Amino acid sequence: MRKIFFNDQFVRLVKSKRGKALDLACGKGNFSMFLIKNHWKVDSVDLQNKNKLISFKYCSYKKINLEKITSSQFQYILGFKKYDLILLLRFLHRPLFKFIPDSMKKGGLLFCETFMIENGVGKLNTKKYMLRKNELLNFKDRKLNLIHFYQGKDNQRDNLIQSAVFKKL
Repeated sequence: MRKIFFNDQFVRLVKSKRGKALDLACGKGNFSMFLIKNHWKVDSVDLQNKNKLISFKYCSYKKINLEKITSSQFQYILGFKKYDLILLLRFLHRPLFKFIPDSMKKGGLLFCETFMIENGVGKLNTKKYMLRKNELLNFKDRKLNLIHFYQGKDNQRDNLIQSAVFKKL
């Protein structure tokens, strides 16, 4: 779990509360499994085939191309659920920020962290998948209150990242 910059806050929240969580671009499902082990109900979403991932028998898994989904499709596929916690880690598709707040319960939290580009330098080859300086600060106006923000080197001191925690108003 040390990959998240705000790891301490994340672990404390997960261990102290219960609720529904949505793990967007869940990858192998490590965060989904951590949530499940701490008694959260989890919906996981990724583009990969389910059989390439960690066991998803304890949560709902949806194979969705998040780069090609509309807001109404997003809501419909997820069953118009509202979540206490949404994770968007190491993935960026800017239109998601338009409809993530509609999937959050009042007081729900969004943990967001991904790579950033500065002076043309960043971890990824494709610049469109990296945040620009202070870009996550722009998303606080979308029915979200910014609680924590960090921009700089990740915990391993290798890559530039932006990390933020938002709360639904």
